[in-house]
Amino acid sequence: MSLRGPILERTRARLLAGAVTAAYLLSPVLALDGDLVPRDEPALLKEPVLTAESERSAHAVARYLQAIFEEETQGPDRALSTKREVLSLDPAFTDLAMEVAHQYLRRGELPEAIAVLKDAAKTSPARVEPPVALAGIYLRQLQKPDLAEKFANQALASCPDDPAPYQILFEIYKSTGQNTRIDGLFSKALKRTIPGTDFWLDLADLKLRDRVQPGSLTIKALLDRAQEAAADHPELLVRVAEYFALTGEQDRAIPLYQLALKLRNPPLDGVREKLVELHIQKANWSEAAGVLGEIIKSNPLDFRAYDRLAGVYLNANELPRALSNMRQALVVAPPDPRRYDQVVRLCLRIGNREEALKTAQDAETQFPGVLEFSLYKALALSGVKQHEEAIKVFERILVEAGHLRPDFLDADFFFSYGVAAEQAGRFVKAAELLKKSIELDPANSARSCNYLGYMWADRGENLQEAEQLVRQALAADPENGAYLDSLGWTLFRQGRFEDALNELLTASSRLGSDPDSVVFEHIGDTYEKLGKSAEAVLYWQKALHLTPENAGLVSKIDAHSSRIVKSPSAPQADR
Repeated sequence: MSLRGPILERTRARLLAGAVTAAYLLSPVLALDGDLVPRDEPALLKEPVLTAESERSAHAVARYLQAIFEEETQGPDRALSTKREVLSLDPAFTDLAMEVAHQYLRRGELPEAIAVLKDAAKTSPARVEPPVALAGIYLRQLQKPDLAEKFANQALASCPDDPAPYQILFEIYKSTGQNTRIDGLFSKALKRTIPGTDFWLDLADLKLRDRVQPGSLTIKALLDRAQEAAADHPELLVRVAEYFALTGEQDRAIPLYQLALKLRNPPLDGVREKLVELHIQKANWSEAAGVLGEIIKSNPLDFRAYDRLAGVYLNANELPRALSNMRQALVVAPPDPRRYDQVVRLCLRIGNREEALKTAQDAETQFPGVLEFSLYKALALSGVKQHEEAIKVFERILVEAGHLRPDFLDADFFFSYGVAAEQAGRFVKAAELLKKSIELDPANSARSCNYLGYMWADRGENLQEAEQLVRQALAADPENGAYLDSLGWTLFRQGRFEDALNELLTASSRLGSDPDSVVFEHIGDTYEKLGKSAEAVLYWQKALHLTPENAGLVSKIDAHSSRIVKSPSAPQADR
């Protein structure tokens, strides 16, 4: 194994002094009184006076350089004996001792590793690594927790501001079932005043491994100390914030992320994204949108930020803003059918059928063969009242899916096709398609049953079967206001006006804060059949308020207004 990286860096300073001495002994010239004098002029040279310590240091450096050469050319095993010689010359070379002990451990030579570590612990009592390594060997390899605890406590006594002794003691207590001593270990750590942020976060890691509740007092105390030590260092503040977030303390994490962003410009990588996630977890939609706006401002091509912002606005029920960001993501992101799918769905949801149609057509062009976009196109065409074109697209899908994707022709497809046919005035075909939808998935056919039942009732056809279908839908969803309206209207068509009124008033109450003009008009029509003109006009007026363009309602109200004027004591309908 080659000696490089951290160990080599840590030993350079130590080697420098010895290397100067070795160079002095081996150089072809000697520096005397500021002059360079050739070694082959002995008359002018004075013998150097070296102390025993300097000589041992020079030999140690020479042997160490030889060990490095052997390691590179002949392998780590060949260099091991030379490294042991270095340690005999320089017992305080702790980094090398740790390397040698590690090599013995890999070879399974535990006594040799322990001997090296004990020598290192004795000669370098201020170093934490040797006693911690000894504790680990006695605990894990030799299963002697008492000796492990002895060396761990030795490390703690000499280095109380290093997390390593606490970590090994935690492992010892945990493995031996001494859980009560773990709290004492953390209490002892919390009495320290010098350690920095890393120390407290390392101990927080331990406490989380203790399977405690994230909100425990000890965790809070450790993170409070970590935050105090972090002061105004952005990198450290971010680390502390991450731990607060991990332990469910979003309200503590958010201000730290915000402070780190304020202190560092440009911001640290990923900090704003983490802040967004916390705001989303807290349902702080406005704050999340603000941070995402800053991300987009710094990088207008970050399509993931547009995606995230669209999701935030969806959760906040700000659908137009969500759609705007979905559109922007569609522009800057690589082509992805899922993005088109999101845009079309949202357009249909908010009633923007023109844009739904355009987007579906674009998607169909970019991703030919994706039948979902053809279906969206058909739905959008129906929505913009291009009914014959919609029917053509449905027919094409029926043929293509029959050959390529039979599973696409499910109950949902036939329901959508049936609705389009009904809106196109093809009522017989619509009935066939809706029946097919019910047949394919009878357990989830409430929607299709209600639609077909209402269509027949509205046309005055098959009224008994229509009632049966609507009641079947209500059996699946008894609280559905639309289904109750369908039942009431079916009863109305059958001339059962009192029964119809009960169902329609119940439907109106179920709709609550989302009133429906059609339901109000049906109630008005029913009251009119029962000879209650005042109540009828009241509900027609409610319906007209929701759909002021409905000329039929205006005619009904006008036709009955004179009767109401002659009956000023007419009762108010239930609201």
